[in-house]
Amino acid sequence: MAKKLIDLIGISKSYGDKVILDDLNLYLNENRFLTILGPSGCGKTTTLRILGGFETPDKGRVIFEGKDITMLPPNERQVNTVFQKYALFTHMNIEENIAFGLKIKNKSKSYIMDKVKYALKLVNLDGYEKRMPDSLSGGQQQRIAIARAIVNEPRVLLLDEPLGALDLKLRQDMQYELIRLKNELGITFVYVTHDQEEALTMSDTIVVMNQGQFEQIGTPDEIYNHPKTSYVATFVGNANILKGKVVEINGSYAQVQIGNDTVSVYTEEIVKVGEQLTLAVRSENILLDEAEMENVVEQNEAEGTGKEKNFAAGQLRVLLALSDGTEITASRFGMNANIQPGQQIKWYFDPRNAIVVDREFKTKEPADMSGGIQ
Repeated sequence: MAKKLIDLIGISKSYGDKVILDDLNLYLNENRFLTILGPSGCGKTTTLRILGGFETPDKGRVIFEGKDITMLPPNERQVNTVFQKYALFTHMNIEENIAFGLKIKNKSKSYIMDKVKYALKLVNLDGYEKRMPDSLSGGQQQRIAIARAIVNEPRVLLLDEPLGALDLKLRQDMQYELIRLKNELGITFVYVTHDQEEALTMSDTIVVMNQGQFEQIGTPDEIYNHPKTSYVATFVGNANILKGKVVEINGSYAQVQIGNDTVSVYTEEIVKVGEQLTLAVRSENILLDEAEMENVVEQNEAEGTGKEKNFAAGQLRVLLALSDGTEITASRFGMNANIQPGQQIKWYFDPRNAIVVDREFKTKEPADMSGGIQ
């Protein structure tokens, strides 16, 4: 079983009257890639700074391998941080930048040279020792910032939106480089981002933050396919939120009335007739073509009015208005494009693709989670 490395216990932080973090509890096992995901202002960077020792919580403790490090300064923690803006010393060459922390620790010249060469090889920049930072591209500068951090052999590498300043292609390339580095080095990565694609691509575990609290923690599959709240469902991916009342129960299927239509929902949770449910159905799971229903277990048909359609990233997106005023989006590759505004349109979804959210769930913790809320 993986060894627990970090514990955040009851962490709270405020600036004046504004609460930034509200009683956070989180543990993280070693050799994992955990991403803290959330919008600007939700508290994710403050959480990272508390882990790194750059901020002190108003309440709570930071435990590292059983030791309370809440009050330890950054240089006394087995942690290094990579920032979004690289923070390279412009008057130093690449070798001097990477060696800076080792020189402070009074390491020998031969030791430093070996470590610099090793770090440059890891980030695929062999031979760049004598180059100056301003001669490098943004992606190369970010690699040097990572090399400078890993050369100190931290147990934990903290990354604060390190790819935010890069263009799309460079970001995608660096995502895979970070995964490779994590696997080669065998250290724990804690990554902060607002980019859901980055989180889903790189992480073992994702923590979704909302207004200073942890909304949900889980694997990328759990976060995307089994969101617990409407906030998580809509922040990670494109989900339609539907509200309706349970009118009938047939085994594991609940019949839910939404406006003038009744749809079938598969759920392993115990629901009752008369209960109001909130459902999340991802836009790619809304079907507008009857032919696509062939593989659906149970016919699940409702009706809406076409409002608009557009193409984006090779997909046709259609906005529908339901009888209760709810608007939903269907987004599919190769979907029937002969849809006009004002047209009455039948829409379908597989009952297994409707996720019940915003209610108490009974969950079982896997035997070897990479992290979790306590």
